[in-house]
Amino acid sequence: MSRTSIYIHWPYCLSKCPYCDFNSHVAHKKIDQEDFLELINKEINYHKDYLNDKKISSIFFGGGTPSLMDPYVVERILMHLSSQSKITRNTEITIEANPTSVELKKFREYSKIGINRISIGVQSLNNDDLKKLGRTHTAELAIEAVGIAQSYFKSVSIDLIYARPGQSEKSWQLELEKALSLQTQHLSLYQLTIEPKTLYEKLYNLGKIELPSEQLSNKLYQLTEEICGRFFLKKYEISNFSKKGFECKHNLNYWNCGEWIGIGPGAHSRVKAGNKRRRSLINEYDPNNWGEKIRNYGYSFIEDIVLTDEQNQDEYIVMSMRTKNGLNLSKFQNLGGKLNRDNINSLITEGYLITDKAEKNIKITKKGSLVCDSIIKNILN
Repeated sequence: MSRTSIYIHWPYCLSKCPYCDFNSHVAHKKIDQEDFLELINKEINYHKDYLNDKKISSIFFGGGTPSLMDPYVVERILMHLSSQSKITRNTEITIEANPTSVELKKFREYSKIGINRISIGVQSLNNDDLKKLGRTHTAELAIEAVGIAQSYFKSVSIDLIYARPGQSEKSWQLELEKALSLQTQHLSLYQLTIEPKTLYEKLYNLGKIELPSEQLSNKLYQLTEEICGRFFLKKYEISNFSKKGFECKHNLNYWNCGEWIGIGPGAHSRVKAGNKRRRSLINEYDPNNWGEKIRNYGYSFIEDIVLTDEQNQDEYIVMSMRTKNGLNLSKFQNLGGKLNRDNINSLITEGYLITDKAEKNIKITKKGSLVCDSIIKNILN
């Protein structure tokens, strides 16, 4: 029985954060959760032939703000998935949540219906910065949320944003140490960037937002690695740190170019399509259009293509080079790929890449992690 992962997208938020470019939509009226449940389960039915002989490694409820879903709805989705495929006690089941009082009340119910991992959008423990980031919670509520989550879930992850306007090395050190003293098992770290079509892009273009320099941003990242190490969180991907055994199975499946089915508005899928080939599916982004297509057809694809060999190879490079294990040369060769050895050797000589002792894997060094995107572009060329 082969393995796969499931991603469920809840597209709604109470408000839109000014830096966010995810497929999220402000719910201006009460969401009909029964209708959403019916649509999600109908879309799952469309994939039943694929799911029928699959063991589910992980399920991830993302968004949006999926913790706005009633626990009853989440439970019914899990029950339906269980009827179509094999979910075991080892299946990692994650839900993203914001630390608001409304959502905290649901933590106990989520744990009772099978959610065993929670990812909390803390983002900052500085109240002034939380307001600037458009967050609706306080640092105090975030700390309370983490404490409550630890009493219900096997694994608790927190999201933090760094390289924020006005941030210094000292302020980040104190904030990160405070966050990690909460004893969570996992940290996802995001550098604040200016994304197209966001409010922050408008403010940045008007000169009302100034981000830290590249030099300071690099120092903040290096400081993060150092502090995480003191709290026994090891970097296993360029932006993710965990205690041993608490790495996110779901994201590792993405980075290792595994298979997954995406359910909900804007969700992406990757499934096998014959020998060494992979099929890429992208759902309709707009929730209303997605719902209409699901009602009529059971699916809503705006893209359904088989990736070329070159696309497969490029995707493997981009994803694998972000991880601690790096790019496996045998796997890359099995995909038909050939690396530019002159480029690789040059990057090794300059200290950006290393190979393991058996020369089976190419990995990015600490020095290289500061310019990861540039190195990947260099390898792709």
